[in-house]
Amino acid sequence: MTGDLNKLTKLHDIHPILVKMPNGKNSVANKQGVVKFYSSITLLNVLFVPDLTCSLISIAQLVNGLICIMTFSPKLCVIQDLFLRTLIGVSKQ
Repeated sequence: MTGDLNKLTKLHDIHPILVKMPNGKNSVANKQGVVKFYSSITLLNVLFVPDLTCSLISIAQLVNGLICIMTFSPKLCVIQDLFLRTLIGVSKQ
């Protein structure tokens, strides 16, 4: 989910979804779209939450969608194909 409309493509309206914010208040997501980062990573069904000031990724959804493994170190996140162990992406935390 993201609060930045500019990160989303293929944006479309959805039935409103109530999202509880970290401060305990509620917000409503009524749009979703696609986020593409790196050439090989595309996230589908990303919610637009207008009151969100950051972007959040579901690691479980990412791992299942890409069929990959993720390794975290104090400074890096490495994404590799589950079977071939080829590198999909690397990012600083």
